[in-house]
Amino acid sequence: MMAGNTDWNSIVMTAEKLQANAITDTGMPSVTRNIRQLLDAAENLWTKVGVPGVEAKGNVFLCSRGVDAPQVPKQLEKLSSVGSMDTLDPKPDMDVDSFVKNEVQNAILSLIESVKKSNEDFIERRQSEATIKGWRNKKINIINSFPGYVPNPSSSPGSSVMPSVAKLNTTNFGLSAQLDQTELTYAKYLCEYNQHVEHDGVQTDILQSFTTAAEIAHDDRVNEMWKIVKCMSQIVPEYGSKYARSSSVNQNTMIANARTYLEQRYIVFMKGYVKSHMSKAKLGGIPGTYPLVRSFVSVYINQYNNPDKLFHDGVPFWPLAYYLIRCGDLESVVRILEKNNQDPLLLNAFTNIRNNHNYISLNDQGFTTSMAWDSNDPFKKVIYSLVSAIDVSSKHSDVIKTADDYLWLKLCQVRNDRDKLTYPVLQSMIYNEYKDQFSDVQPMSYFQLLFLTGQFEMAIQFIFRHPKLCCHAIHVSIVLNEMGLLYLPSDFNQPILSKDNNQIDRLNIARMMKMYCAKFENQDLKMAINYYYCLRSIEFEGTTLFVSYVADLVIETDEYDKVFGYLKPEGKKQNGILDSLIVSETLKMDIIRTTATLAEQKCDLEVSAKLYELVGQYDKVLQLANVMLSRVIQPDIFSSLDKTPNMKNKVIDYAQVLSQRLTGVEANVSEEAIFTFNMLKSVIVFFEQYNNHKYTLAFDVIQTIGLIPLSINEVEERLSSFKKYNELILRIIPGVMTATMNMLYSQYSDIKKESNKSARDPEQMHAQLEYIREKAKAITSFTGRVPFQINSEVINHLVQTEILLY
Repeated sequence: MMAGNTDWNSIVMTAEKLQANAITDTGMPSVTRNIRQLLDAAENLWTKVGVPGVEAKGNVFLCSRGVDAPQVPKQLEKLSSVGSMDTLDPKPDMDVDSFVKNEVQNAILSLIESVKKSNEDFIERRQSEATIKGWRNKKINIINSFPGYVPNPSSSPGSSVMPSVAKLNTTNFGLSAQLDQTELTYAKYLCEYNQHVEHDGVQTDILQSFTTAAEIAHDDRVNEMWKIVKCMSQIVPEYGSKYARSSSVNQNTMIANARTYLEQRYIVFMKGYVKSHMSKAKLGGIPGTYPLVRSFVSVYINQYNNPDKLFHDGVPFWPLAYYLIRCGDLESVVRILEKNNQDPLLLNAFTNIRNNHNYISLNDQGFTTSMAWDSNDPFKKVIYSLVSAIDVSSKHSDVIKTADDYLWLKLCQVRNDRDKLTYPVLQSMIYNEYKDQFSDVQPMSYFQLLFLTGQFEMAIQFIFRHPKLCCHAIHVSIVLNEMGLLYLPSDFNQPILSKDNNQIDRLNIARMMKMYCAKFENQDLKMAINYYYCLRSIEFEGTTLFVSYVADLVIETDEYDKVFGYLKPEGKKQNGILDSLIVSETLKMDIIRTTATLAEQKCDLEVSAKLYELVGQYDKVLQLANVMLSRVIQPDIFSSLDKTPNMKNKVIDYAQVLSQRLTGVEANVSEEAIFTFNMLKSVIVFFEQYNNHKYTLAFDVIQTIGLIPLSINEVEERLSSFKKYNELILRIIPGVMTATMNMLYSQYSDIKKESNKSARDPEQMHAQLEYIREKAKAITSFTGRVPFQINSEVINHLVQTEILLY
């Protein structure tokens, strides 16, 4: 080590001394420059660069690499001064085979990529549509689960306080399946009606049956409701028409029926009133409407001035005439008009009404507004107004006291003339005027007003929202649907009440039925199916709602055997609920087939296969059985559900039972399906022997079925057979080869161990080992040539195992 103050000259002298003492006989060329010469060369190079610092060090480095850095800028300038190079003529690729192969591969890859992208877009679009549809149905179901609300009794009609929401009907959520006596009676009559229709083909009077059932409730309002339904349903249905009640004939009939019903109900009111004032009425013993009306007028009219001073039979003329008209006794009206020599136009009008039994066909008859309004008699004004249909906006509050009176008057004023009060305008008036007045506190009264004006769907939907009335609403809808008088939607995913493009109200009876049956369908499947039977004539999405709803019900409850029955091991069918209800085999087959499809979509393949077997569709049965067998053969490839021993045993047991049933049965099944079924059963036996270490029996099975080669001579034969196999068989071949190779290696190891323990015949042992190697070689050779993509791990395992056999 030198001292820190050593100068450069001392270093040079020391270096020269070391050089002189160095041993040069090393076989290597000696250094031709000494330290002084190197120093001089470095100084010379320094002067050539002329730039100290980093550039100098860079030049030194480049010089050591053979690059003259100062000359580089000149060379670059020379390159930049040269003109652009001429383009080269493309030389075609002379390797035609490689070019064609490359183009074909690119075309195939681009096709695969485009198909993949289109499939992804299609799946994403369908998934989005299904999600939106599912959420929409969920929202509709949630909304429909609210049966309505109860008004706040402390709030006045004009109050801004919102009505209190009713308690949820817990029966819609399956918390209570108890039916009251009225509901059970309705259900009993419905079941009897369905039996007559299905077994005898005869439709009994279901309207009368339900009317009888309603009497159990001991509710006058409900009894009155069924009377109105009976009155208004007496029209001629137009089957196949979406607007059956819109025809002029049916509308005129409904107007006349409603008016007649209101007139008959007023007669009942008159009788009750007169009876309560018998001492004043002086009714006497003469029967008929006229004596009743005369007695009623004598005691009912108070504070009436009788401006015209007209009397008839001791009572004021115009009140007598009005109440005769109100009761529908037009014969008496014409008679008293003739006796009193009243207005000829009025007499002529009532003569026409009496003869034609309706008001709707009347024209102006020459009436003017002044003819009615010049008089101060309120009854006279009402009579002229209903005959002439003039000034229909007046409520005539001096005479018209009730909603029934008002509706009756408007029904008398309805005309076919667009300039007059038309039937659709009347319907809108009743809906808007009485919605706030009656809908909360008197729902049944509002129902009656709507129903009497032909608004069946709106009336039914309204009382269906009330928990205590929904039972009656659903049965009214059943009656009208059986008669063909309901307006139904084309899309039964709609809410209970919806409007079509023509602003016609549509009642979704299917959704109502689903909601009503929700409270008992889990406890009484037979009753639920009877209610769904009412939807047998309604088609939606390619099938009837009866078929789809029963299928959905069975899927939800998992009561397949209870509803459809089942096949006993010997093949005889045990009947279920559906067999006792439905006679038509075609209809039963449709329901079972639809349920089987839903079960298959639900991935409940065993149930689906058993249902397809009930309808004799053995092609689907074998298809599903083959899928189930392929799953349990190699459970590590599939979901954890198929790994359970119970599932495997169930599938194997079902396959054995199915195999027995198929023996001797003529079924329309392809040979490929039967071959696949038998092959998979044999492979299951092979794996059972393999798992139990019974390798000799396992080799016998694999040799018998001929699935893979066990000798070099069999490779070509197995390859030709390979192309005929179903995909389910191809899927299990790697597992079969792996198990077979493992057995070969196990036999090889046993022979080796036995040879070490005992002195065996070397030639015999060699022959056995060669026999095992030949089998292994046949398997690996087969693996490399099969036109099927096998997992690389399987291939590596097979090859490595074969190597271990040598």
